[in-house]
Amino acid sequence: MKRLTFYASIAASLAVLAGPADAKGRSGGILPGATAKDPLNIDAGKLDYFDQEQKLIYSGSVIVTNGPSTLKASRITIFLEGKGVASGATSNDRVKHIEADGPVTLVSKDQIGTGDHGSYDKAENKVFLSGNVTLTQGDNIVKGDRLVYDVTSGVASIQGGGAQGGRVRSTFLPGSAKQ
Repeated sequence: MKRLTFYASIAASLAVLAGPADAKGRSGGILPGATAKDPLNIDAGKLDYFDQEQKLIYSGSVIVTNGPSTLKASRITIFLEGKGVASGATSNDRVKHIEADGPVTLVSKDQIGTGDHGSYDKAENKVFLSGNVTLTQGDNIVKGDRLVYDVTSGVASIQGGGAQGGRVRSTFLPGSAKQ
């Protein structure tokens, strides 16, 4: 019976990874550009599930696809809210935070972001990349130390630092906007 309960817990937790439900019961994606209708696929060498902490750790060349977006990392930790000792038992588990250890690559439509570390915070609805950040779109390149992408507004901000000597470096090539 204990084994069945474990499998039921992990199945319920995995079912919520499509994101939080809206007022009509639809769920959104966990990667930028993903919608409620987009499937979530996670491919990894290993999955460790921690029921008490309500967290899942995928490791070993992790590849997450959700709609038009793909996230690659060496390890991804997904924190769920809801069921747990501190918050009381509930069947309404949800993704609240994701940490990705790198190298991290996030591909969304025609943009590619890379960095040493990545995270997604549901409360802020923002994606963060940090450490040796590069954002490319076609032949255009922007480099910095930290990228913050607001999923709600679609606004990205890059700060300098690290290998760029405290500066943001950009290269825009003529004609690349046509691509």
